[in-house]
Amino acid sequence: MATKVNCLPFTMPSMPRLGLDDLEDRFRRLSLLLYDTSVPGATLEKEVYPYLAPGIEFVGPWRRVRGVETYQVDLSGARGGPRFDLDVSQLSVRLCAPRDAGRAVVDGTLYLRLFPRCAYPMRVILTYEFDLIDGGESFRITRHEEIWRVADILRNVPFIGRSYDVFRSCSGYLFTGAVLLSRALAGRPASPEAARDAPGARNAHGRPA
Repeated sequence: MATKVNCLPFTMPSMPRLGLDDLEDRFRRLSLLLYDTSVPGATLEKEVYPYLAPGIEFVGPWRRVRGVETYQVDLSGARGGPRFDLDVSQLSVRLCAPRDAGRAVVDGTLYLRLFPRCAYPMRVILTYEFDLIDGGESFRITRHEEIWRVADILRNVPFIGRSYDVFRSCSGYLFTGAVLLSRALAGRPASPEAARDAPGARNAHGRPA
């Protein structure tokens, strides 16, 4: 008896949905590409632009823009300014309850390389809000927020940084001294005249004054 041969065409199994580890790896890669001015534009077009939603919103300490075209223009314009790159310290990704969207948070240090062999570190926190697409096989970033402190920049600038530290120390002691002085004044015992004139006060014979 002849054996029946399966002649169905061979098909590759479908790729699994993106897991948290996959998302963390991709957002780490995206952050390093976005915040490294040595990355060429062709690499951004290939590895970053496909993950941008048409209405992506960027929020920073000094500006806020919306739209993928504006986002790409700002991204390319940053390549013409001071050099910088990013070192990622921590990264976490959380998915919303329906598991069709989520948020990635990146904690890192941005190194501004204004002069040769001289880098100024500045802590930066990046948040990405994204929607999962293609049945969870990919995602699109809908919001990108950049958080950093001006104090970190001032602290790392030569000469100004030292003065800024001295100013903060003096300001801290002045504030503490003002608090202690206000407490001392609030707890100062009343003078005999004020105690005698106070409501309910009594004289030496125990009678109301």
